Amino acid sequence: MRALVALLIMLLSACAVPPGQSPLTSAPSNKPTPQDTVIEVSNKIKALCLEPVYAAYFAKTFCTPSELSLAMMSDRTKITPAQKDALNAWSQAYDKLAEEFNEALPLTSAANKQMAEYNKIVAFPAAQKNRLELYQGNITWAVYNRKRKDISDGIAAESRRVAQQKF
Repeated sequence: MRALVALLIMLLSACAVPPGQSPLTSAPSNKPTPQDTVIEVSNKIKALCLEPVYAAYFAKTFCTPSELSLAMMSDRTKITPAQKDALNAWSQAYDKLAEEFNEALPLTSAANKQMAEYNKIVAFPAAQKNRLELYQGNITWAVYNRKRKDISDGIAAESRRVAQQKF
């Protein structure tokens, strides 16, 4: 379940491996299993952080919450046109992958079905609203980064809550 927390947070986002299973286990068929899809999409989401086209965006924010720095949390600047372009491009790529991720996630376990619902109803809308506020120049990078961290913390808390349930 820790894998779920780490990867969900990364996505504002994530993937989990049901207890007792390995992420390397795959079905003998050529069609990828939902678990395979979750892992593949999760890796694609991580890879977005390294794409040069999004560099202006990731120069001001984190890829994973563990990369959040004091400078990012205290950055009082607002988004520039180049950063807007990078944010817009990243958002389009990310949202497409997040949707694909969230379609496969509930097929992997009952707990992940609950996490997919949380993503759809709570986390994704909050993240999109936060991005829009930054894009429109309504908030600084510091506020944006703190809100991103809060959303990630919410995903982690929900994951812990779901993990404590019996299915």
